[in-house]
Amino acid sequence: MRKPVYKRMLIAILVGMMLTATSTIVSVKASPITVTVSPDSGPVGSTVTVSGNEATAGGEVRVYMAIFFFAFFAATTNANSTGGYSVNITVPALPAGAYSIAVLDVTTGDTANTLFTIQSKITLTSEEGSCYDEVTVKGYGFNSGDLITLTFDGDDVTPSPQQETDDLGSFEARFSVPSAPKGTHTVEASDSTNSASASFTVIPKIRLSPTSGPTATVVIVNGTGFASSAAFSVEFDTINVTMYGTISTNPDGSFMQIFLVPDVPNETYTVNATDDDENSATAPFLVPSPAMTLEPSATFGSSVVTAKGSGFPPSSPVLLYLEETLVVSLSDLMTESPKLFADEYGSYEYSFIVPVTKPGVYKVTAYSISGDGLRIGEELASDSLTVVEDPTLTDINARLVSINGSIATIETDLGTIEVDLSDVNARLVSIDDGVATIETDLGTLKVDVSDIQAETVPAGYELAVASTILALIAAIGAWISAILIRRKTPPIA
Repeated sequence: MRKPVYKRMLIAILVGMMLTATSTIVSVKASPITVTVSPDSGPVGSTVTVSGNEATAGGEVRVYMAIFFFAFFAATTNANSTGGYSVNITVPALPAGAYSIAVLDVTTGDTANTLFTIQSKITLTSEEGSCYDEVTVKGYGFNSGDLITLTFDGDDVTPSPQQETDDLGSFEARFSVPSAPKGTHTVEASDSTNSASASFTVIPKIRLSPTSGPTATVVIVNGTGFASSAAFSVEFDTINVTMYGTISTNPDGSFMQIFLVPDVPNETYTVNATDDDENSATAPFLVPSPAMTLEPSATFGSSVVTAKGSGFPPSSPVLLYLEETLVVSLSDLMTESPKLFADEYGSYEYSFIVPVTKPGVYKVTAYSISGDGLRIGEELASDSLTVVEDPTLTDINARLVSINGSIATIETDLGTIEVDLSDVNARLVSIDDGVATIETDLGTLKVDVSDIQAETVPAGYELAVASTILALIAAIGAWISAILIRRKTPPIA
């Protein structure tokens, strides 16, 4: 809704200088000075030429913009030897409507005035872009305190919540570019009585999902801003990967296409989409080299290690070897378990038991499987696994993380261990300044118990400490139990 007239009058007082000689300007005295404006209407920020004759030769002429009973100083100039004058003024940021342009001959006090209409105007932060781009619209010369509606080629793109103009009739709002064919389109802003428009050019764009992957990866291409209902093709570098024969864009210039990454070397390639009207757009696609990491990368005894890979052939089986020993479970092989396969994006993860080996550095290699039986194919990636002597608690910085039911979680330098609790040969040696010292067959563990507080008597404190120590001893037992379990001979692969 439009705000009351009295508020606009108050705004005028705050943003400008009231003419000190108002009584002179509104005088009914016949005024020999003349005034014209060119043009007689325009938007905020535009330039208007104010000119006239019959002013005092060489005298000062002041220009004011008046609204209701208030006037704002706009410019000053001096008349020439014949009384002619001309000066440019910039239309200020004021609400839309008719304003009086008044001139004052300072020497004689004579005045003259004419009307000028402020029109609405919008500007766009970007005048071209693609579907889903965010565009900021700035508007001037609208009604003050009025709600603004935005349209794109007549379709409503008004953001929520709906933007309202400020006291000077200005606003700023953002909208998302809808799907539309390549070319020039109209963005329009309107309030309850005024409107203004600006041009926006839609340009072609393609988006890839995913943006990287190995050979045979399924890639989805989404195109926007192409010609309406036009045939198009997609190329991967110089390879035509268009599927389903000749197809066309939608009426709004969009399309969706699927292709498989060709068998190409590992590097970055350009995917290009082109329609019959020679509109085109590109996007990069990375074919990465296969890579694999081991977690943990250092272990001891017959432990569990997880191999994580990327850039593997999508949806294809993988064989893992520790040196010359196959470490993939026989049951997984016989059942063709999904755990043996890289996913659709070439990611791979498999946990295996490290056979009992001597301390040293070993190579774990991932191989593809040849199409003829289960024979080893090409080497995909590899990583090093370090096997160390059985360490003590101190050697690997064992730290109890949590006890959840019967499962203890312990962090070590070799990784995180989760095992069932069991008894162990551990004994409490002392509690000194809130630190409990526990001796075990594998080393000494110090635990901070200073946070434990007795609720009643010192005996309560000792009981609480004892309870905590028992839990810690149980956790240590779990750690030792894990070592013993890992020392067992793993299943034959």
